[in-house]
Amino acid sequence: MMDIKQFEGKNIAILGFWLEGKSTLNFLLNNNFAFNKLSVLDMKAQPWLETMGIALETGEHYLEHLDQFDVIFKSAGVPYSPELLRYQDKILTQMQFFFRNYQGKVIAITGSKGKSTMTSLIFSLLKNAGYRVKLVGNIGNPVLEEIDFAEESDFVVCELSSYMLERLEKKNYLSVLGNIFPEHMDWHGGFEQYAKAKLNILKGSEFNIVLQKTVEEYGLATAYENIETYWIWGKTSWANGYFIHEMQELFPTEDKLLLGEHNTQNIAAAIAVALKIGVSMEVIHDTIKNFTGLPHRLQFVGEFQGVHFYDDAISTTPESTLEALKTFWKRIGTLFLGGTDRGYDFRLLMEKVQEYWIQNLVFFPPSGEKMARLLPDFKGKVLHTDDMQAAVAFAFQYTEPGKICLLSTASPSYSIWKNFEEKGDLFQKAIKASSS
Repeated sequence: MMDIKQFEGKNIAILGFWLEGKSTLNFLLNNNFAFNKLSVLDMKAQPWLETMGIALETGEHYLEHLDQFDVIFKSAGVPYSPELLRYQDKILTQMQFFFRNYQGKVIAITGSKGKSTMTSLIFSLLKNAGYRVKLVGNIGNPVLEEIDFAEESDFVVCELSSYMLERLEKKNYLSVLGNIFPEHMDWHGGFEQYAKAKLNILKGSEFNIVLQKTVEEYGLATAYENIETYWIWGKTSWANGYFIHEMQELFPTEDKLLLGEHNTQNIAAAIAVALKIGVSMEVIHDTIKNFTGLPHRLQFVGEFQGVHFYDDAISTTPESTLEALKTFWKRIGTLFLGGTDRGYDFRLLMEKVQEYWIQNLVFFPPSGEKMARLLPDFKGKVLHTDDMQAAVAFAFQYTEPGKICLLSTASPSYSIWKNFEEKGDLFQKAIKASSS
């Protein structure tokens, strides 16, 4: 049982007040925690909170009085600045609170790309097998909105971002670690710190299921005794057109709706988890045959005027866009690239653009301009724009019938759009508007 007296007599601060901060506030109030004082710290003014008797520290100086608090509930998206690190012993995150107080079986999942697909597929496998299961973390609602500490589920499937994993201490039933490549380096202060945060998922797990390539790259086989691998040469893999577990053929790899080798990899991870838990092969096979994936992940929007449109707005790094190019190869006629410049190396991606004879390119600023400079001799059609409607009109004008128009920008969205979901939604809306 969760101890509601654990904050008795303490001054509590909620640092960062968007979705996670608001859910933290609701959780503390709705569960009648016995604290002394509750404050919200955020850059933006929140005057309506004062009517609830909640103290506010807002504006440029909202971090000036951290010494006055006993516990600081930090939202995952707030980075560990030098100012915050001075008070790191007081900092608590939602995810840290969850792992300290929840007693049931938690399956934790992360990877640079593919973690949401793995998470949602594992959730579907367990749900279809009849287990009581919750889906929390980086996917869906904040964890404290979803979890009932008084009534345990059979499993909680939890997607963890690098933000959530940094400095996280946990004990859980099973963890899954996929690929690790450069992402969020600005937030973490470099790739080494980012990778360290990702690898943190392996600590405190009863079982770990890890991509074979990641095991090799980071020497994990000698560091951990509880690792089971997936991917080529792993315990769960695929070869000769079949998914394989312990050298035994399970069912054909063509019995899936998800496109791309990277999704075959994600499916192998989900199979490994399901078999570890004891899900029947019938349920595994049937679930994978019918699993359509998540929005904005190589999502087929439709065929319009002979052009096949695919929304891969989730691909916000060069590595993930390269996987999308490998999926479609020389069928791509038009490719949308660019967005926020996070310092990524686009040279290999631009080499593949030329190798696959992609004839039409849309570049969104500012990283699109950086990519365009790597193609000084490009002979195809090019559009530089920050307008999705103009980009889609360009695709309709120049993409040959039978070819693919692919939104897979290799960069985050924040320079133009709120997030990748908004970018993908605008892409799909513009396609349908232009074709009607």
